[in-house]
Formats: sequence, structure tokens, C-alpha cells
Amino acid sequence: MKNLPIIDFIIIAAIFILIYSGYSSLGNIFIGVYLFYMIYKNIPTILASKGSRAYNRGDKEEALKYFEKAVKHRNAKPYIKSSYGYILLREGKIEEAEPYLIEASQTKMKDDRFRFNSILNLAILNWKKGDVNEGIRLIENIKEDYKNSIMYQILGYLYISKGDYEKALEFNLEAHDFNPDDSVIGDNLAQSYYFLGEYDKAEETYESILDYVKFPEAFYYYGIIQWKKGSYVRAYDAFEKALTFKNSFLSNITKEAVESEFNRLKDEIEENNIDIEVLRKEENTRLEEEERLATLQDEQLLQEKEETAVDKRNEYKVD
Repeated sequence: MKNLPIIDFIIIAAIFILIYSGYSSLGNIFIGVYLFYMIYKNIPTILASKGSRAYNRGDKEEALKYFEKAVKHRNAKPYIKSSYGYILLREGKIEEAEPYLIEASQTKMKDDRFRFNSILNLAILNWKKGDVNEGIRLIENIKEDYKNSIMYQILGYLYISKGDYEKALEFNLEAHDFNPDDSVIGDNLAQSYYFLGEYDKAEETYESILDYVKFPEAFYYYGIIQWKKGSYVRAYDAFEKALTFKNSFLSNITKEAVESEFNRLKDEIEENNIDIEVLRKEENTRLEEEERLATLQDEQLLQEKEETAVDKRNEYKVD
């Protein structure tokens, strides 16, 4: 009851007093009025919930309609405006998103996490407007109070977008220590290595996350690394895989960029009279042979350990 708004508390108290004073009819009227008031007050939340469900199933147009109605309601809460701003931002509607994100980021809330999330989204908006320094400043001001994977993902990517690769590597190593299982953080770390020319470390990092990645950047950069190392098959497959994912507005890599690199790779393969399918079979045969030799080596090591164990037991036998 202590968190109950004062108007709700007064209405509920009045209902109880009326009912216990014998004015049950008047009490029932108050109950009806209170229920109507509660429905009216929660209309923005209901609309936002419908909007979120529509967005999650891919119906963006319907989602935006629900959210637009929700934020126009006088009882729309800041987190609803922030959510609407984020969806507008993801859809590339920067100018429409900005006032909602600014308002939500400046509003005091009981739970600071909602305000911090709005600041993260506002940082992305500033980056997309071309002011990456302001985006970084906004997040650096809250990072000590809001250490989580989303903060690490966004700030780590902004350092890369700025071209401050040394700072990006330092921060993304910290982020990776914080959450080694996050594929976005893993991609940020791999990109940091990539732009510093540390291709072996970038390759190793990418190979630890590619099975879980659902975005094109990781496969794009992995493909370039494989191309640089002369592995046409792996580069070809990586670019092909990258094109199966939808490119986000919140990314530096476009579908056109992936297609351009892929076409350049194809041209080089054609110029060198290479049959990619023949090369793929040779690669598979080589990998199978390496796997067979590795298995054989493991079996030999196991056998040697067993023989050593038998010899040690025999040392203590008494004739």
C-alpha cells in the first residue's frame, strides 16, 4: 500500500467507508468509477504492450501506430516514450525519435535504469546524427553507475566508429571480461583487433562466436580476414552467410558494402581460374585428414598413458 498513488488510496478508502457505513449502492458507483479510471490511466501501457508484440512479430507499421497513440495519451509514462523513441531510431526516423529520447533521458524516475536506457538510446541517436563524441560522452557519464552488457556493447562500438581503436581494444577487453558469452561484445573485440591489424587474434575471436551470431558484421569481417589469408572458400562462405542476415540501421556495415566485397572476391576467383566447388572439396578433404590425424594422435597419447600407468603398477609388484 505504501507505493499506492494518493488518489488511488483516497478512492479505495472512500469505497470501504461507504460500504461499511451502509451506503453500498454509492460504494458500488465508486467502484465502477474507480475501475473506469484505472482502465483510462493504463491505456498507454495497454497500447504500448500491443505495440511491442506487433514489433516483435515483425509488424513495424502496426507497432508504430500503437506507440504513437500511447505517447499522445496524457498518462504516457517516460519509459513508453523511450521505447517509442528507440523503435523510431531503429527504423531510421532520427528526427522523430529525438524529442522522445531527450524527454525520457531527462525525466527523474523511481528506477534509474529506465533513464539510463534512454541515455544509451540518445547516445546512439547522436552517433547516427554524426556526433559520435557526444554519444560517447553521454555513456561515459553513466557507465560507472550502469555497468551491463548493453552499455558495453554500445560504448565499445562507438569507440570503433570513432576510429579510436586502441581505446576500443582496451574497453572491449574489459567488456569481454564482464560478459565473455555476449556475441555483440565478442564482435566488438574482434573488430578492435581487426582494425589494429591483429588478424590472428581477430580470427580467433570470431571463430569463438560465429556459431551464435545473428548479424552480418561478424561474417563480413571474418570473410575479409580469410580473404587476406588466402582462404577463398572460407571467405566466400562468410560473405554468403553475411548476406542472409538483415542489416540494421544501427550499424556501420550496409548490405551494399557486403555485396561489393563479395563481388570483388568472386572477380578475383574468376581471374585466377579457380573453381570454388573443387577448392571446397579439397578444403573438406584436408580438414577431414587433419581431424583423422588429430584423433589418431589422441588415441596414441591415451595408449601411452595407459601403458605408463601399467608400468608404474608393475614397479611395486613383489615376485
